[in-house]
Formats: sequence, structure tokens, C-alpha cells
Amino acid sequence: MHRNNQLSATLFVLITLAMVLQVSMPLNAEGLRESTISRKVLTFYYPWYGTPDGPGGAGKEVPVHWRRVDAANKDIQASTHYPTLGAYDSHDPKVIDQHCQWARRAGIDALIVSWWGHNSYCDRAMDRILDGCRRYGLTACIYYETVPRPRTPQSAADDIVKVLSKYGKHPAHLKVNGKPVVFIYGRTLQELGLTDWLKAIELVNKEYKEGFTAIGDQFSYGAARVFDGVHTYNTAGSLRGQNPAAARKWAAETYRSWVQLADQAGKISTVTVIPGYDDTKIRKPGLAVERYNTKLYRAQWEEAIKADPHWILITSFNEWHEGSDIEPSAEYKDQYLELTGKYAKRFKAKKRCVHRQTAPKELSTEEKSLLRKKFGKLRVGVLPGASSMAFWWLLDLGVAMEVLTWDNVVGDDFTPQKYPVLLYCSGENYRRTVHKTGDVDDAIVSYLRAGGCLAALPGLPWPFYYDENGRAVSRSGRFGLNIKGAWKRPQQNAKLHFVQPQRYLWHVPEQFPFPTSADQRWRPFFAGKDAKHTSLLQLHDGDGKYLGDAVAYAKLKSGGSVVYTWFGLLSGPHAEALLYDVFDFVAARSRQQID
Repeated sequence: MHRNNQLSATLFVLITLAMVLQVSMPLNAEGLRESTISRKVLTFYYPWYGTPDGPGGAGKEVPVHWRRVDAANKDIQASTHYPTLGAYDSHDPKVIDQHCQWARRAGIDALIVSWWGHNSYCDRAMDRILDGCRRYGLTACIYYETVPRPRTPQSAADDIVKVLSKYGKHPAHLKVNGKPVVFIYGRTLQELGLTDWLKAIELVNKEYKEGFTAIGDQFSYGAARVFDGVHTYNTAGSLRGQNPAAARKWAAETYRSWVQLADQAGKISTVTVIPGYDDTKIRKPGLAVERYNTKLYRAQWEEAIKADPHWILITSFNEWHEGSDIEPSAEYKDQYLELTGKYAKRFKAKKRCVHRQTAPKELSTEEKSLLRKKFGKLRVGVLPGASSMAFWWLLDLGVAMEVLTWDNVVGDDFTPQKYPVLLYCSGENYRRTVHKTGDVDDAIVSYLRAGGCLAALPGLPWPFYYDENGRAVSRSGRFGLNIKGAWKRPQQNAKLHFVQPQRYLWHVPEQFPFPTSADQRWRPFFAGKDAKHTSLLQLHDGDGKYLGDAVAYAKLKSGGSVVYTWFGLLSGPHAEALLYDVFDFVAARSRQQID
């Protein structure tokens, strides 16, 4: 593949160009329109099983992925349930045919096939799966599970172009407007980050002339701008401990927000349903989500149909290790196939409408123009790995930003004079060391002492928490971000609400409730002894007790300033209004520093 060395040096230009294309032409530049995206039911499919007497596992002493099999007692060491077919070989054409027959009977349109690299066990099954799908009127595509090393946009693009060249033109490959579909798994998304995935997608579309349709595993403002559609693989973490009634409530709120997010960006909307989940045979302590005799599945399906997405995804057809299977089993027979067929028919019979979230109060064009002008003389540096809505919203606004590399951060030009505002918009990871241990930490501290402004608006709860090796280092406090750990979820029926102690955030309500769904991990900011603290938005309980700041500004005694916004606010109904007011506050304080 042709190497575009200039691309990595012009990330800002590339992102700006891509954003302009996506805003002016929903989905791809060629113009995928609402009327061209048909209703579909898809299921995640695993071709990694093998047996010593089968075409895939031939010659192996232990069955591939199944491990020990006790057919007499219908027990498999690495499987929660026992398949009706027994321990089978995923490469066996008869097995593939049976799976395709069952999928067709259940109203499933496409298989999303777990794929682990060229010439991997899963890859060697792909041709047979596509041929089987063709025989039974189905389609299939890959679930892209990992980026090959060195895990760069170029290595991802090379890999995907090779996949598309092998399989993309097969008549049974899932396509949207003639463009083959690739689902991008969350781990793979994290291996590059959103900005690098944007580069990878541009490279693929340049090298593979037919183009492709990328569906990313993340529901976020940024992902809905980078990918052609968004999805999630597994909702078990959210459904843990929930009975069908609670699951229904969660699904009603969550599915609606997912569809609105995609529709607002003009992308393919999806929701995911699971029959249940139980990985306790392969992981300790593991995670289990009870099936409640099909009631959990029914509740999700009914709310999924109400949410009205383009596609409904089922996790899974045959992930036997994690007990999310709908494939017929000794325990459940074919009842999940029957239920899937019933709901799929109802879903496809419904005419679709576009669902856009209406902000409580839309920002005017004049207000946006004014904020853009305030940033006109403020050069904004962005730390690597930007993913939160804050970064992509500023790009939509037209604010000029420079996405830095970690080499830039430890370089001589990393100063407040060059970058009066420094944004942290990634998740919880950052690179702490480039040349010598902790040199990134030292560079950020020096930047602040010289008068810089660090604005932390992360995409996950705790900024600067993990280093490049995944070790918990929790360095935010060193940079003046006095963040404390709190809960993963609030107590049930807790009456929590955000309050403005003073009216700094003019477009945001003076009081509004804490979110009842999505990620609720609370990581508040508190006043520190070495800073002059301004509380912009606080969390209170039902008795009025102060539980920390959701938005805060601190002027550090050692020099410089920090702004913090709790990540959960960036996916809430007041996100755009909040971002406007926070960045207006940052611009005003930073201009004062310069003047």
C-alpha cells in the first residue's frame, strides 16, 4: 500500500476536512441517505471452534476453544451451555449450513464474524461462511478484533484493505450502498483512538476504490462523526443485577439516546440485545446476567423496536464461553430462535422515522460565532488520544486546534506562549514517559508553572489515571486536578441533582438531575489547599449535602490554572450548552492571562 508520510504531520488539516465533509454530507461523501439504509437484524458470530475430527481442528489433541468435552453428561469445560449440535467444528460446511438455516428462520439478515487477523483460525473459515450465507440468502462481514503491530493508522488501513480485497466483492458480503461493512470492536478502537481511526478510515477509502462502511464500537459524539455508524457489543455490565422491569427501563432510556446520537449525525443507528450472559466458567469471579426465562430478552427487544434504529444487533449467536448464545442448546432448545423470528418480523414491518435530540435551548449562530472569535487569538493544543465530545464539538465550532504528539509535549516549544490552552479530552490513559521516566509529567507541570491553562474534559471518569503500560498511576493531582473517587453507581432512589452555586454557566439550568442511565461513575473535584478554587457546578443529594464539583476552575498558587468537567455531563442533555459556557469561561480567563 502507498505510504502517505505527510498525513501524520497534518492531522489537524485531515480532521478539519473530514468534519466538513461529514457535516455537509451525512455518512460518506457520496451521500448515503436515510432511504438507502434498510432495516436489518444482525448477530455476532464466532467461527473459532474446532474438533480433532473436523476440518478446522484436525490433528489437535484438545478441541479448539471447547477444551474438555463430556458428551455423555452434556458438559463442555469452556462453554456455559451445551449446543444442540454438540461440540462442533466451525469450519465444517454442514455446521455452517445449519447455522445459516437457523439464522434465516430467526429473521437474521447478517452475521458479524469475529476476525483475528489474516490466516488466523477465524479467517480461514470466512470464505466458507460467506458461501454458506449466499446459499441461504444471508450476508456477513467481519468483526475487526485487533490492529496488527505497530498499531498505527497505516497498519490498520493495510490490514482492512487486505480484508476487503479478499472478501469485499463476495456477493454475500454485507454492504451499504455497495460499500462493504466492517464492524470495529471497542478494544480495536482503543488501540488507535478516534483521531487515528479517522486517519485509518481516510487511508482505507483512498486505497480501496469502492470505499467501505465502518461501524465503530462506541456511543459518543466523536465516534458518531468518525464512523459511518455506531454500536456496542455487550450490555451485560449495564444489565448486571437487573430484573426484566429494571432492564426495560434501562433499555428505554439508553436505546433512545443511542438512536438519537446516530440520527443527529446522520449515521447508521443500532441497538444491541442480549438473551443473558454468564462467563463464570471461564473467568473468576466473572459476570452473570440472568435470563429470567426469556423475559430479559423480550424486554430488550420490545424497547429496541420502540427506539426505532436502522439495525438491531444480537449478542450473540454462538459465544458459548460467555453464555450469550441464542443458538439452540440442551438448556433452552430453540426458544430464542423462535423469539428472535417473532420480534424481527415485527421490527422490519415498522416504518422508520429519524430521531433527533432537541436541546433544551439551541445555541444561536451568533453565539457560536462570538465564541469562535474569542478563541481566534488563543492557540489550543490538544493532548494525544482526544475522544470526548469537547474536542469534536470545538472542531464543529471551527476553533483552530493542534493535536500534539507526546514528543511535542516534551519538546522545547511546549509553552503557554505557543499554547495558552491545553486540552485533555482522552479517556483515562496517557503516556507518562517518552525519553526518561516521567518526562511528560514534568513537561505539563512546567507548562502550568509558566502560566498555562489545562482544561480536562475527559471521555472517561478519571484523567491521567493510567500510564502507557496500563498501570494505575493517578497523576491528575500533580497537575492541580484535585479529583477524588466516589461511586460506580449511586444508591438506588438517591435524589441527586446538580446545582450552580453562582451563575457562571448561563446556558445551563441552575439545577438539573444526575443521570439515571449510562456510565454513572462519579469522580468529583474538590478545593485544594494550593489553589484558589471556583466551583461552577456542584452535585448535591436530596438533603442538600455537597458531594463535590462536577465543573470547577482552580488558579494554582504555583502558576497556571486548571478547568475540570465531569465526563458524564458530556453525554447528557445539556452537553452543548455546558461546553459553550465552559469554553467561554476558559477563553475569558486565558485572554486575561495573555493581556
